[in-house]
Amino acid sequence: MDTWQLPVSFALLVFVSSYFKLFSNVLAGFILGIFVTNLNYYMFYQISWQNLVIEKPVKIVATVSQFIKSGERPYIQVKIESIDTFQVSVWQTVNANLSVGKHSMPLREGDKIAGIAKLKAFRSRKNFHTFDSELFAFQNHIYFKGKVEIERHDRKERAWQTSYRHYISSVFQKYELSWLYYTLLTGDKTKTPKIDKEHFRMLGLSHLLAISGLHIAIFFSLSFILLKVLLIPVQSFLKQDANIHTFGVLCALISAGLYVTVSGMQISAQRAWLMALIGVVCYLLGTRISFFRLILYALTVIILASPFSLLNMGLYFSFVAVSCILWFVSKQNRAAGEPLKWLDKLVWLIKVQLLIFVFLFPLTIFAFQGVSISGLALNIVVIPLLSCVIFPAILLQSAIFHVFDVSAISLLDTWLFEAYRWLLNLNFHWLDIAPITVRQLFAIMLIIVLLSNPLTRFYSLIPIIATSLHWWLSPKPHWQINIFDVGHGSAVLVEHNGKGFLYDLGASYFGTYSMFKHVVVPYIKANNIELIYTIVSHDDGDHAGGLKDLNFLGYRDTLRAFHREEYSQPCLLKAIELGSLTIQSIWPGQLQGNDNNSSCVVMVSDGEFKLLLPGDIETDIESQIVAQYEAHLNASFLLAPHHGSRTSSSAQFIEQVDAELAIFSRSYNTPWRLPHSDVVRRYHHFGYKTYDTALDGQVQIRIFKQHFEVYTARNAKNLWFLR
Repeated sequence: MDTWQLPVSFALLVFVSSYFKLFSNVLAGFILGIFVTNLNYYMFYQISWQNLVIEKPVKIVATVSQFIKSGERPYIQVKIESIDTFQVSVWQTVNANLSVGKHSMPLREGDKIAGIAKLKAFRSRKNFHTFDSELFAFQNHIYFKGKVEIERHDRKERAWQTSYRHYISSVFQKYELSWLYYTLLTGDKTKTPKIDKEHFRMLGLSHLLAISGLHIAIFFSLSFILLKVLLIPVQSFLKQDANIHTFGVLCALISAGLYVTVSGMQISAQRAWLMALIGVVCYLLGTRISFFRLILYALTVIILASPFSLLNMGLYFSFVAVSCILWFVSKQNRAAGEPLKWLDKLVWLIKVQLLIFVFLFPLTIFAFQGVSISGLALNIVVIPLLSCVIFPAILLQSAIFHVFDVSAISLLDTWLFEAYRWLLNLNFHWLDIAPITVRQLFAIMLIIVLLSNPLTRFYSLIPIIATSLHWWLSPKPHWQINIFDVGHGSAVLVEHNGKGFLYDLGASYFGTYSMFKHVVVPYIKANNIELIYTIVSHDDGDHAGGLKDLNFLGYRDTLRAFHREEYSQPCLLKAIELGSLTIQSIWPGQLQGNDNNSSCVVMVSDGEFKLLLPGDIETDIESQIVAQYEAHLNASFLLAPHHGSRTSSSAQFIEQVDAELAIFSRSYNTPWRLPHSDVVRRYHHFGYKTYDTALDGQVQIRIFKQHFEVYTARNAKNLWFLR
């Protein structure tokens, strides 16, 4: 929220409340919301000494909570107890992600360590349509990252939750789908391979990996049924006034609560258990409660306890899905007066799945820029299978494993794994859809809600017409430039009429994580861009690191226009049309003395606005290019050469280009201290406005016929608690 919006909203509510008493409740809720949010932030999230312990050696005492990467030099997450003289308050959680130096004794979760650490405030790259690591870190109380040299290591007995997870892991370790069974019983997704998370997303089954209302309902029902069965032999010995049904409901509620606890107290699980609690209380008191109040009470408790849970998309998925189910059931109960047949139950299940699919459709597009087209059909089969077969089977296996060394689910595991492989081979699951804004999401949800009620269907025309007019009247950019935040390196995508030209691929780390695959490709897919041409300026790792993934992911042909049939450097000097844009490579013609000076220099132009991409050329090459092209070198936008190094960006070059904007593509807080302060002053001296991907995140320039607009990823999600 911008700084002016809060006081203006408050003033408007005060004014309206003075004339309409109804709005006084809204004003009271508004004030309560601000108070609760600020209280929660300053009690549980604010650390006054954070900036006093970074960028210097500090003494640290912490407990190992998680292994992010194992090995000789592991990367771990720790829960900090103290840093130097600063003690963490008992009501706060302060986590840090640390790389560990050589250490003789292997670490395990729960161990207490002490040593010397060098910490940095947690900060990540920021791009449109990619995972927001900083928001994730805030939600999980991760304040620092860095490295630690361990001086003292105390082996501790595993905490009960760690012991439980270790036991469940040992129960299922030999099965093909061990990660799935482990996740279902613990809520811990660290053992789930990334590729399988992606497969479940494409299949529309991601909700199975997050403990939610479905899991709580299954656990509650199984606990209730099991208890009733166990009490059958002793029913004749119980007093006549003993209410076995009530006892079973209470035990099932407690059992479900234990499941929520061991699964990590996930928001979706808390919500489901709260609803179950409210329902059980109302049942015991003989009170009827509408589904709307049930949802409202549970949501109120969660928000009061943790207002920042509103930042978790899972909360919205969870509440929308449960609201659909409760609304549908409430409507059916009024019409149905006799027991349902199996066919009727199947029809109900199909209708509920269809209802959930429709209401979650816009949320899925907003969160994932696409939707699973197979999820609707799969869930009709998978949910009963999970409820009636998989969950009871893995619970049974967990219960008997400690006593009997029996593989009770071997055959089931084989069948499930083969079915999983068969589904993946069908390869028609996911449909990419262009992203939508928060306003568009709200409008679509409002339209769906209005259409669902015959009395309000006519009024759905209002948001439909308003949204259509807004889309129709909003000016569309003629072309667009995206300078991605890829750390130290560069990756620039020019898009025009659904087609794209990519300049550089960013770096690749450890041979497994490339910026091209994890930053550029998600953007291309989210916006349905067809990549036509790719230029790799030169073969330095921070520019060509994604070359392997470019070839592997099917974009190899995009290199041919400028890099020949078989990729080679330097680039060919030529001009190619991309719609109404001209892409012209103007340097080097032949290899120079080093890779930097052999960078492919490219000019992209629509006849009115120009973009100059110079790679890592240095001052002597800048002078040659200025002498060769003179006024033809003038541009509107300039990617600063060599990330703002003082070996580039000469005064002569900056003056000759005479652009309006210069963008530094670099990493935050690196040893090279880029961009150099002299270079920044030089650009400002010649009237440039500068942007910096390390500070601004992805820089997006939208170019219209007579003007351009600049948007940055950090400003797009400018949350006050992350500033």
